[in-house]
Amino acid sequence: MTKKRYPEIDEEDGMIGMCAEPPAGYAATGSGYVNSISDEDGMLPDDYDPGIGPYTINELNARIDEAEVYIAQAEKGDYRNWVTSAEMDAELYKEFPWLR
Repeated sequence: MTKKRYPEIDEEDGMIGMCAEPPAGYAATGSGYVNSISDEDGMLPDDYDPGIGPYTINELNARIDEAEVYIAQAEKGDYRNWVTSAEMDAELYKEFPWLR
């Protein structure tokens, strides 16, 4: 069997290379990355919403309360608000067939 030879890397100034984030922008607003979606140039429409709320503490608390109710129901054996992993996989594959 032949040994696979990897390319030799020339070091410059003691550094092999630099790591960097990919050039494509990130979809998460305020992620802290340089390429995050921002409106610094005024190009985003006024009604732009990345859809990742909640936006207020009351909305956040309402979501937490709802989740706690569903968890309490599941602990009592009522799973009507839950799906199995197989059902979730089927939904994902239906919506994103490239995941298969």
